[in-house]
Amino acid sequence: METGTTTQGTATPVDDGRGDGGVAELAAALESIESRLAGQTSELVRLRRNVELSQALLDLHVACTRQRSVAGTARQVAAIASALLRAGVVVVPVFDTKAGKPLLGVSIGDGIVDENHLADVACRLVGEADLAWMRTENRLAVLTLDSAEPFGATLLAELHAERALLAPLFGQGEFVGCIVAKLPKSVSVVDDIGLFEAAGALQNHAGDLLHLALVLDELRRRALHDAVTGLPNLAVYEQRLVRALARQAAKQDGHREVASIVLQVMGMGRVTEAHGATGAQAVLREIAARLLEIAPEHDLGHLGASHFALIAHGEPGAGVDLARTAIQTLEEPLDLPFGELRLHCHVGVAAATESETAGELLRRAETAARIARTTDEQLVVDG
Repeated sequence: METGTTTQGTATPVDDGRGDGGVAELAAALESIESRLAGQTSELVRLRRNVELSQALLDLHVACTRQRSVAGTARQVAAIASALLRAGVVVVPVFDTKAGKPLLGVSIGDGIVDENHLADVACRLVGEADLAWMRTENRLAVLTLDSAEPFGATLLAELHAERALLAPLFGQGEFVGCIVAKLPKSVSVVDDIGLFEAAGALQNHAGDLLHLALVLDELRRRALHDAVTGLPNLAVYEQRLVRALARQAAKQDGHREVASIVLQVMGMGRVTEAHGATGAQAVLREIAARLLEIAPEHDLGHLGASHFALIAHGEPGAGVDLARTAIQTLEEPLDLPFGELRLHCHVGVAAATESETAGELLRRAETAARIARTTDEQLVVDG
């Protein structure tokens, strides 16, 4: 019987016939897998960014529908821009689409910048020389310290930034403002591309939302103010008279007396005959401007045609004092495009009595003004 022997030694790899080529193929396969995984990761990052961007824009639309003012909409735009662009400082100047002048500025600060000052500076600089392109070109731009021209460098200094993103905002083809954001230091080209994609999407939505806010604000203004003079109309004047009477009833300081003052300006028919509707409108606007010099807008009203109204509040006699001041103000010669014009007016004053409504008070003032005209007196006081 033969006894088998076992020989121990080193293992010899089996030759698969490919030699070193097998190792190369394995390395190539691993590289391919890694590349696909990297691509999938990149795609996941992109999808996540898209979801975040879509949610942010949806939040912006929802928030703006709840706003009642242009300033409120601008604040929402600034807040979303700050989140999307990872910007600690964002400024949103808003411009009057008709005049092309700054309307207001909203800013979000990081505790270092003076927000109000920054908003004012940004409003002033937009449109200056090297930044004037923003009024006409719907594109994104990045300001950097090494490439900024004078006004751009000033803006960077105010932002305390090395670089800033500029995004002009257009709605329905009209320039409505811009976003100025202090950008973080560049980490990578990929990160910057993500920021610019977000800024581009935000730019389109924000422009339309601001334009809509401006249109709605103008519609509200027209509904509540006289189109020619810009003063509050009869409905608004009466509402503010209600508030003044409520303050008087609550015995608030400065409201011991509340009076309604109605002025009827004479000679407007002759102005229209001589200088047309545009001439009459120029006179009415000048009257409004003069009344604004002696009383704040919330105490004024244009009741229609040649009738204006004021609210006086203060110590007893405040109504008569303000009425006399108004007469003196309006009877100073008016310097108009068609020459100098002197006006004459009749004024009625009624001081509120206890428990009197705004409507009753206004009617007494109107009656006093009619009596003044009938009797050819300048001032008639009811009560």
